Amino acid sequence: MQNRSFFPPKKQPPKQKSFLWYFKTFFFFCFYSGLILSIVIFGYLFYLSKNLPDLTNILKPIYDLPTQVYDRDGNLIQEFYTKRRVLVPISKVPPVMIQALLSIEDSRFYQHIGIDPIRMVKAFIVNVTQMRIAQGASTLTQQTARMFLLNNKKKYERKLKEILLALKIERLFTKDQILELYLNKYFFGHQAYGIEAASQGYFSKNVSELTLTEAALLAGLPQAPSRWAPTYSMSNAIARRNQVLQRMKEEGYISNEQKIQAIKEPIILKLDSNIDNNETSYYMEHIRRYILKQYGSELLLRGGLKVYTTMDLNKQVSAQNALAEGLDNHDKRQGYKGPIKNILQESSKELDLDVFTSEDGWIEEDFQLLNDEDKETFTTLMTSKQTNITDSNQFFIGGTVYGIIKSVEKTSATVNLGEYEGTLNLETMRWARPADYSQSLNWKNKLKDINDILQKGDVVLLKIVDYQQDAMAFELNLTQKPEANGSIFAMNPQNGEVLAMSGGYDFQDSEFNRAIQSKRQPGSAFKPVIYSHALDNSFTTASILDDSPLVFPNGWKPINFDKKFKGKMLLRDALVFSKNVPTVRLTMALEVKPIIEYARQLGITAQIPEDFTIGLGSASITLEEMVKTYGIFSNGGYLVTPIYIKKVEDRDGNTLEETIYTESQQVIEEDTAFLMSNMLEDVVKRGTGTKAQAINRPSGGKTGTTNAYTDAWYIGYVPQLITGVYVGFDDIRKPLGHYETGSRAAAPIWVEFMKKATEDMPILPFQQPDNIQIVKINPISGLKDCDGSSTAIFEYFKENTAPVQCHQHSSNINQPEMDEREHENPVEDDESSELEEL
Repeated sequence: MQNRSFFPPKKQPPKQKSFLWYFKTFFFFCFYSGLILSIVIFGYLFYLSKNLPDLTNILKPIYDLPTQVYDRDGNLIQEFYTKRRVLVPISKVPPVMIQALLSIEDSRFYQHIGIDPIRMVKAFIVNVTQMRIAQGASTLTQQTARMFLLNNKKKYERKLKEILLALKIERLFTKDQILELYLNKYFFGHQAYGIEAASQGYFSKNVSELTLTEAALLAGLPQAPSRWAPTYSMSNAIARRNQVLQRMKEEGYISNEQKIQAIKEPIILKLDSNIDNNETSYYMEHIRRYILKQYGSELLLRGGLKVYTTMDLNKQVSAQNALAEGLDNHDKRQGYKGPIKNILQESSKELDLDVFTSEDGWIEEDFQLLNDEDKETFTTLMTSKQTNITDSNQFFIGGTVYGIIKSVEKTSATVNLGEYEGTLNLETMRWARPADYSQSLNWKNKLKDINDILQKGDVVLLKIVDYQQDAMAFELNLTQKPEANGSIFAMNPQNGEVLAMSGGYDFQDSEFNRAIQSKRQPGSAFKPVIYSHALDNSFTTASILDDSPLVFPNGWKPINFDKKFKGKMLLRDALVFSKNVPTVRLTMALEVKPIIEYARQLGITAQIPEDFTIGLGSASITLEEMVKTYGIFSNGGYLVTPIYIKKVEDRDGNTLEETIYTESQQVIEEDTAFLMSNMLEDVVKRGTGTKAQAINRPSGGKTGTTNAYTDAWYIGYVPQLITGVYVGFDDIRKPLGHYETGSRAAAPIWVEFMKKATEDMPILPFQQPDNIQIVKINPISGLKDCDGSSTAIFEYFKENTAPVQCHQHSSNINQPEMDEREHENPVEDDESSELEEL
């Protein structure tokens, strides 16, 4: 029998695994893990590479470009945009600009392949060391890829795509091409996209003209324009510029001496100011609205259109200046409307201190009685108000500034302008009587004591005349913004090109264009339409009209401006002296409906009342339309359409539209046009338009004044240029002032403009047609002078219309002069030359 143990056998201890086994296991784990990870990564990268954005946007970049508007001579006037960009080839970017950019953004740009591993490692170390994203590693090529093809969202996928795109871009483009793409695309602040727009925007110069310090400043902007732009913070801009200069020195682009010298240079900005230029704003706004309507906002603001207008920039500037000066002069004739406010009164009221009253003004004695705390509070408040008022002042001769009256005497006043002082003298302020629209300015009501209108603490608007070196103070003139407004419209009557147009005093205050949008009664300026129709309907310049009292069944009694009647008078004289009653009788003879049809023939589209007041200009018409109508008399009878745009091109130079100049429609006979010009020339020689003689060349024109001096017009022309001027309040109920007629309020503006506009034009007469006859007539009867009378005059007639009947000296056709002062007519006429002298 065998012996058996009741206990199980002992287990053998497991064999210990060798180091080699562990190494092999770890190796294969890492190998297969790396292999799988690599497959995943490369698969993902392959997937991304197949799903990268299309490179079309960078191969054929389409930038957001502004619409640029030029005058007739190719001068850039205005740009319309959401992003202001001016494309520039890399060949025109100076080396100093490229060096500055590479120093601060990508110093190894010309060595790397689109990505910079060395820079990536450096950035990684810096960021780990500082425990934050302190340094980026994107190259210029990566930034270019991001701008054109990606967004700025900080995601790993976007970063990987950026790297892949950068590698791809480097294979397709040269380094200079990449730089050109970058420099034309990046945002530099101040609404400037691209380096050329930035150079123009900050320094008003082309990029090729940049200095070292200017290039360094611009190179520092792309990473954070809102932080580094000098328009945001000058101290930040200087610090950033100096950082760029230091990097340029480290890269060997400049010497230490150049760096030190550049750092010492101040940053002098000359911000581009062609935007919001008041001299061209009304014209440009008209162009903007047309392009918007015709092509849409996308093309207007981003399409890079080029619009070539008919504007003559020199004439446009002259027109705006003449209009502004004329409105200023009109405003001064009505007197001074008072200071803007009084800061002593304002401060006293805010602090509830009794140191200023409406009767006594500033009371110095009461101020001295205040306790020290109240005095200090009042003084601090006053200082703050003075700073707010004067801080924006810019000091140059002819400019306007705000001032605070410091002290007042009878014949002078001292003014606080902020960092400077100035003086006002009574002799330059005689016009500044308290405003009164019911009385004309004369020697009796001129200002005699400055204390009558100004007191200490008054805030006033001033014009700088000169700087007195000995007194270290500016010589000033008191001024104010005019309340009345107006417009001016200048056109070539031969082809309709609008050379100048302004719709108001200040575009910033009112965008309403009174030249093309405002419809107002032209008064006597409409009379040439009536008289032209008469010449086409059996009347002649020597026809006799009746200037005697006229009463209508409804009680209306039209009267003349001077409220006198001359009896029988020549048709020519009735127009020359702008007589109302003969014109109404002429309107009756011609009948209303034919006159309206004739006005339509002359290009007037406005609604015209169907009554006899139309002869006195009761229809409401735009200045543009009235000038267009007068152009018919100037050019021999042709109706031309006002032309503002000569050509529109797209960004590639393809013509989208172009004005084709064809022969215009002849709407009246050449003979009629000449006779009208001849009579309107007589208006200037001896009628209501004598002020127009100041341009020292033959011209024709007509004034217009409406009831109660509400509207004032003057439209006049030489053969090469026709110009119309309108002056009036936007509120049609408000009169311009006593005797503010077309001759006084509008004609001086016309003269001021035409003097400059015609100075380079030859002096030309109005061309007389061959079949016009000149016959000697009697000025009283209009009949042929057969006796060689000393009082006979020469008169112009259409062929076969001259009088054949001889004047009989025994006849007395003329009626005695009569007065008529009881009634006002609805639309008054303009003044006579004799009255204007008064």
